[in-house]
Amino acid sequence: MSADKERKSGIRLSLIIIIVVFFSVVVSYALSMTIGYTTQKKSLTENTLELNQITANELSRTTETIIQSMQDTLKSASDYISSGQWKQEDLQQQIDFLRGSVPYFNSVVIVNAAGLVTVTSPEALQLKGTTVSSEQSKEALRLRKPLISDPYRASTGRLIIMASYPIYDRDGGYAGFIGGSVYLQEPNVFQKILGQQGVNENGSYYYVVDSRGNLIYHPDASRIGENVSDNAIVKQLLQGKSGQLTVENSRSIKFLAGAAIIPAAGWGIISQTPASVVTESVEEVIAKVVLISAPIMLLVLLIVIFVSHRLSSPLNRLAHLASSLNSGAAQTVRLPDRKHWNYETNELYSAVSEAFRLLDKRAEEFSNQAHTDPLTGLTNRRLMDAIVSRWAEEGVPFAVVMMDLDRFKAVNDTYGHQMGDEVLRFLARHMLEEKGTNDYCCRYGGEEFVFLLPFRTEAQAYEIAEKLRSRIESETSPTGKPVTLSLGISSYPLQASTVEDLFRQADDALYQAKQQGRNRTILYDAAAATVEPE
Repeated sequence: MSADKERKSGIRLSLIIIIVVFFSVVVSYALSMTIGYTTQKKSLTENTLELNQITANELSRTTETIIQSMQDTLKSASDYISSGQWKQEDLQQQIDFLRGSVPYFNSVVIVNAAGLVTVTSPEALQLKGTTVSSEQSKEALRLRKPLISDPYRASTGRLIIMASYPIYDRDGGYAGFIGGSVYLQEPNVFQKILGQQGVNENGSYYYVVDSRGNLIYHPDASRIGENVSDNAIVKQLLQGKSGQLTVENSRSIKFLAGAAIIPAAGWGIISQTPASVVTESVEEVIAKVVLISAPIMLLVLLIVIFVSHRLSSPLNRLAHLASSLNSGAAQTVRLPDRKHWNYETNELYSAVSEAFRLLDKRAEEFSNQAHTDPLTGLTNRRLMDAIVSRWAEEGVPFAVVMMDLDRFKAVNDTYGHQMGDEVLRFLARHMLEEKGTNDYCCRYGGEEFVFLLPFRTEAQAYEIAEKLRSRIESETSPTGKPVTLSLGISSYPLQASTVEDLFRQADDALYQAKQQGRNRTILYDAAAATVEPE
């Protein structure tokens, strides 16, 4: 009995194998999920930062155009005033007409060289005959050059910015300035242009600051005029640097921000998205992956437990045979086949290795779920398919422009694949410049690209396609020579009743463009589509 107890002491090998395998699988599974989470979060964060940077750059260009137009308008008015000796009534009519005909200014004033307000529009301002007192107006008189002021409180009590332009008489003498004011806390041109989107459903929004960090535009109108120069991305702008940054606002909310400078005024524009949007998106994906993979992992663990018992049985038999030596039965001991024992061990290793391989494969697949084509920065094929499927389900009418670079293989053969990649990026940049707010630019594959144009007719799609084709044809590509495009157009549901038919029709039209000599745009015509593409 003592010998039996000694034989039974210790932990069975099968239990050790089960414990080791269990923890190995659990740790590997957790590691796989962690890697997937980290990779996906990093990818989505980078994409969000880049998207906000693109948005900020586009809005910067728009605001720059507005400011330049404001100055041009004031210059035209200044030239008109300088061209003759005008009666007070004529000037009043001209200024009233100016304010009413352009959307830029809430009010317009003319100030003479002595700082006296001579004309106001609207006249209800009751500033006529008063002397300007603001530092901004005095600066305009002193510097005698076009200016855009920082926000300040006018004598009317309003928070405004003022664009001014000097006036000279016919003899070249300084005669004062004409100033146009934008009321920041009332409906104004910036709200009309920048405020169309407001705060996105996911919490994204953009705002504008002046050269001192004061808010000029913000979706929350009550914050206009507030100084936010302590914000890290605003500090970066005040140093003259555009770029991307993860920041924390005054309410301790983290944002993924992209910033761009507006050169004409020294302002900055920031487009930002709450960092929590990325975290929530990744967590949602991880939760789905866990929900799908957990039963599989449970099944794998059950199989491993079963296999561990089968694998340990030869070792248990060997242990019993070895213990029989103590009983003096050495003659009856029969050692197990060593080859058989190694085979069982190798089988266990293979089973566990296969489980790890499956986990690694899932982690790799999970890490490749980003939606952006890495070469061109355009929407990739996966997201494009999801978009058109959603539009089709929701009954959204849209047009598809499928395009292909002509003789692209010759570009690769002549200049190399690196230059070929530059040509693809060249096309992608022009597509982004031509697309509308709700349009999508996609890389379909290779040198094929797609415009997705919601709520556009085929005629509108044709106009966009031709504009892009003409630009590509007329501009010098990275090779030093122009390249050309062939484009095919179809629409849903006017031409195609399914997404599959839509892309087939667009491809047929593209093929017809190739057959007709390349460098052209073809609308899909069912009667003409008699030849299948190669």
